[in-house]
Amino acid sequence: MSRTESQQEAGRDPAHGGPMWPTAPVEGTPEVPFEVRLIRFAKRATVVGVAVSLLVHLTAWLVAMHLRVEHDSRSGAAGASSVVDFAVMTDVELAQLTDEALALESPVVPEITLPDMATVDLLDAPPDIDLSGAMRELADTGSLTGAGDLGSGPGMGEGGGGAGGAGFFGAEATGSRFVYIVDISGSMSFGGKIERLRDELAKSIDGLLENAHYLPITFSTSATPLGEEVRWLQANERNKRSSRREIMAIQSGGGTNPGPAFHLAFQLRPRPDAIFFMTDGEFPEQVAGEIERLNAEHRVPIHCICFVSRDAEPLMRRIARESGGTYTFVAGGGP
Repeated sequence: MSRTESQQEAGRDPAHGGPMWPTAPVEGTPEVPFEVRLIRFAKRATVVGVAVSLLVHLTAWLVAMHLRVEHDSRSGAAGASSVVDFAVMTDVELAQLTDEALALESPVVPEITLPDMATVDLLDAPPDIDLSGAMRELADTGSLTGAGDLGSGPGMGEGGGGAGGAGFFGAEATGSRFVYIVDISGSMSFGGKIERLRDELAKSIDGLLENAHYLPITFSTSATPLGEEVRWLQANERNKRSSRREIMAIQSGGGTNPGPAFHLAFQLRPRPDAIFFMTDGEFPEQVAGEIERLNAEHRVPIHCICFVSRDAEPLMRRIARESGGTYTFVAGGGP
């Protein structure tokens, strides 16, 4: 074997017949194509890259484990105090706790026994007290003040605005709004009757409670409200003083016609709780029918007073009976 052949034989791979390591191209041998050399390089680079990647990941994992172990060793003591224990209870204990919580949230309200309101006061009332005005007062509370009506007064409904009453010539009325319809015809000029009327009217108004309201209306041939206005007057001291002055100035004269006075009385809003009607003489029978017509809806009690003369007694009793009021006869003119 020649020297050249020995060199070539020593550089070959026995299995594939190729060289085991790169060798310089031997003169007389064919050159390896570039594509083949590129594939060989890529294979070698891939193997090296995988090995480097494994080495990097292994190093990172070791570093992370070291840091975690060091952190756990530092926080071990502090973490021991933050351990949460879970309490386990039975269903019976849970139900008891729930009942106790509901008992604390629900206030205890003591039971109060109310008296039987139907038997309070009325059973103890004296038998001679007239309760018709009070009952009518409760029945009339649904009516409201109408727009455009004459007069003004307290409250918004019918009936009395508070407990109270009034007395006039011995007649008694309940409520808080009172109209006085009084006769000042010519016959009242004799026997001291006009003077007695002034005294009784002033005394009645002075006795009203301050929350009461009133309106005197004088009549003869025509009718005139005290103060010249059809409106309620509150029973305060100022109005009482003013009314006393006007009452003491009343003069008698003219005929006897109470009809216009009742028309004025029923124009008031709220309506009266009671009307005192006083006369010393006769008046036309049709006036009684007219009063009944005006009072048909609300039936305000009219307390009728015959003063000195009984001439009008039949009509006065009729008016009192139809309205639910009372009849009174007063003898004598002088005080």
